[in-house]
Amino acid sequence: MIVHISPTQANGNIMSFSFREFARLYIKHEDISSATNNFASENIIGLGGAGKLYKGKLKNNGKLIDIVAWRLEGIHGQGEIGLWTEISMLSIRRHENLAFVIGFCDQNGEKIIIYQHTVHECLDKYLGDPSLTWSKRLKICLGVARALNYIHYDAIHCGLSSSKVLIGNDGEAKVFGFGLSTRYPGNWMHRLLLTHFSDASAKCRDSERVTPKYDVYSFGLLLYEVLCGGTPMSKDYGVNEKLDERINLDLRKQMNSQSVTILSILMDNCLNQQPMCRPTMADVVNKLENMLVLQREPEELEHSAVADEAISPNILTVSIFINFVIW
Repeated sequence: MIVHISPTQANGNIMSFSFREFARLYIKHEDISSATNNFASENIIGLGGAGKLYKGKLKNNGKLIDIVAWRLEGIHGQGEIGLWTEISMLSIRRHENLAFVIGFCDQNGEKIIIYQHTVHECLDKYLGDPSLTWSKRLKICLGVARALNYIHYDAIHCGLSSSKVLIGNDGEAKVFGFGLSTRYPGNWMHRLLLTHFSDASAKCRDSERVTPKYDVYSFGLLLYEVLCGGTPMSKDYGVNEKLDERINLDLRKQMNSQSVTILSILMDNCLNQQPMCRPTMADVVNKLENMLVLQREPEELEHSAVADEAISPNILTVSIFINFVIW
């Protein structure tokens, strides 16, 4: 069996995959069904943006291992192309904050991707959980930022959201969902400095026009959700969001005033309408690492009213002009 994807497919990338290349990763549908208890509803841990994700235990080389099975629904580019793009991206990359693909299934009209993980659930479902403290949220954001910084040497995710981040039982973030991703030229750092696009070209997702700053914008939206305890940002064009009116009150009590101020400014910069004015993910990683250090200062870890009062509403009032035509 040979599966070929033409050069005009897969988001403008020149890609050619064959079943033979990934045959070693093939897992029978019946084995996946058994591992997830026939895709039982109680095993659902997230939607993933293009299909349900199920936790389970799969027998592998005589041992039971924890897995996540992503049952694709063939929407938003996550059908035939999405399957092979995800496998291609994650089978050749190793990073502690990227999901690890151990197999796939393309059988009985279904396309399923298998990741090896002991997973709590997806970030979007976890954001409203009070057990997800402010320090843990910062750690998750840092993990996502590190994953994006790693892939930006030659690729762009193009579909990052809180539903594309798995949270392990150890609290580590694992980014997945690369079905819309695109490869980026080797000299992207040079192109990044010289490229500037209009709103008209922003709708294009090919490797000649999309830069890593596309992912930076998406990361800014994710920061907002994390900061506001899962409250989604308004999707109305031109809306001014005031963080002091939307921030989760329970989280505010846990925050180091200095670190949250830095985060607010960082989020605002990531959501800048001008791509060239957005930071690189390397810059974002550096900022988040410093913030996490500040948050861990002993005198700032007490969840007290004093800490709450230390955060001035004026500091948290960051006006963000939302432009959902991004690139």
